[in-house]
Amino acid sequence: MNLISILGNQIRLQPEIDFKTVQKLFKIFMELSQNVSYYSAEVVDVKSGASCGSGWVSVQNFDDYLKISTGNRIKPEHGPKLISYCEEINSFDELQLRKLKRDIRSQAMERDTGAQIGLIQTSIISGNKLHFEVLPQGKEDALFIISTKTSKESPVEQED
Repeated sequence: MNLISILGNQIRLQPEIDFKTVQKLFKIFMELSQNVSYYSAEVVDVKSGASCGSGWVSVQNFDDYLKISTGNRIKPEHGPKLISYCEEINSFDELQLRKLKRDIRSQAMERDTGAQIGLIQTSIISGNKLHFEVLPQGKEDALFIISTKTSKESPVEQED
């Protein structure tokens, strides 16, 4: 049994969470988990012989919203770039975010755009701002923590 199955079963046991909210939560979970897996400075080898990033994920259930958070170690020099990405994303509305995502995708051959697109998509899906911190952990690494929330009453969602 994998983490996604365990999380899904736990969420389905909560009668106050509607299906659309569960869908949004899974999309956000996948975006943030992929960022941990692809960009964490702490890497573990898995059975298949591949490596993946290590970190943590948390889903908190509040009265009218769910909060999902992830955290992982990063190289200290990546902190300012992540802060810049998150601040830019938080300054835009949904239409501006969709345009930014299209513009960045068009640059994908020129530079690594994966983490930024995942953060943009997280904000679009949740309909909320990103909450983030970069905490120094000595000279060799830092801790990147990011979270967002999603309402339990889902508005109609557009796909890009």
